Amino acid sequence: GPFSNGYYGHKTYRLSPEQNLIVLSHYLKLLEIQREAAKMTAIFGAKQPHPQSLTVGGVTSVMDILDPTRLAEWKSKFEVVANFINHAYYPDLVMAGEMFANEQSVIKGCGLRNFIAYEEVLLGRDKYLLSSGVVLDGDISKLHPIDESLIKEEVTHSWYQYEDTKEVQLHPYDGQTNPHYTGLKDGESVGIENKIIPAKVLDTKNKYSWIKSPRYDSKPMEVGPLSSVVVGLAAKNPYVTEVATKFLKDTKLPLEALFSTLGRTAARCIEAKTIADNGLLAFDALVENLKSDQSTCAPYHIDKNQEYKGRYIGQVPRGMLSHWVRIKNGVVENYQAVVPSTWNAGPRDSQNQRGAYEMSLIGTKIADLTQPLEIIRTIHSFDPCIACSVHVMDFKGQSLNEFKVEPNFAKF
Repeated sequence: GPFSNGYYGHKTYRLSPEQNLIVLSHYLKLLEIQREAAKMTAIFGAKQPHPQSLTVGGVTSVMDILDPTRLAEWKSKFEVVANFINHAYYPDLVMAGEMFANEQSVIKGCGLRNFIAYEEVLLGRDKYLLSSGVVLDGDISKLHPIDESLIKEEVTHSWYQYEDTKEVQLHPYDGQTNPHYTGLKDGESVGIENKIIPAKVLDTKNKYSWIKSPRYDSKPMEVGPLSSVVVGLAAKNPYVTEVATKFLKDTKLPLEALFSTLGRTAARCIEAKTIADNGLLAFDALVENLKSDQSTCAPYHIDKNQEYKGRYIGQVPRGMLSHWVRIKNGVVENYQAVVPSTWNAGPRDSQNQRGAYEMSLIGTKIADLTQPLEIIRTIHSFDPCIACSVHVMDFKGQSLNEFKVEPNFAKF
């Protein structure tokens, strides 16, 4: 919980006791707000958490959408959540931005400056609240359209292997997930008493991760709220630009500050405030659409004599998500998911290019090796979901491997 494992007295703490109390009180209040947000999802999605989506098009609570009372309830809850974002979450981030403006561990560059994001929150026909595109080398003067054929994955340094192909990278339509665990190697590490001890360590020259390495046009990319904001600025998206500009003005931070751990953390709030300020435009569009169209799922028919392929690409809280499927003889022949944390947490590729996690940590100075707060802050700013990024399946239902987590190291 919030009261355990705190590195109290750490040199990189910047908030005063009073400011910490403010943030803590908002954290506790957020537990209530989070419940309201879950109820909003349940009104339209029928269930939360884990809304059902095994039916093509999803499972939507049709009667709730057609019920004016339930629509009004959703709108009321949205306004409660938006009010918290504007009067608690955003002010907290402004306060943090001001206090950490000179803390190098969170303001130093993010390392990887390639960003990809996908359009989301439909406001009307072909009009979205969040923009789609690619930004390379942090140059927001140029926005490149996304070419889906350039999205590929490789496993050079991942505990998988590609079979029956000489290709280093595979498009998700042709993707493979064949586990190939090569183990750890003997080495040294820093123990819990800050002493060098013998240990099994990652063999970083070879395979060292259960996560694949997604690439766009053979380039590593960052996904997530920071990518959404950077792409929004490059697209001259008026909704995102207004909130991002306000944040920089309120904190007196330069644009370059966005390309950092602090900026990545702030971007999550910028994205939330963008939705809080403009989300009802999407709600109004839904209400208007219900006057002429009450369908919730596109009709489909699978001909067993035909082959199909299809995909979903969207922007979720952790970044760009895509699902890819091929259907043959009426059954799924191949299915792959390229999820946000895979983009960010993936290991090096065949060209020795590092992913977003690794690049963000290079050059980070650690004040105390026994209290690596700087590393934790940086990785936490991505909001990791390793459970999402690793997919291992055995079609025979057999156990593939067993892993023991060492508590003394898990806390790091």
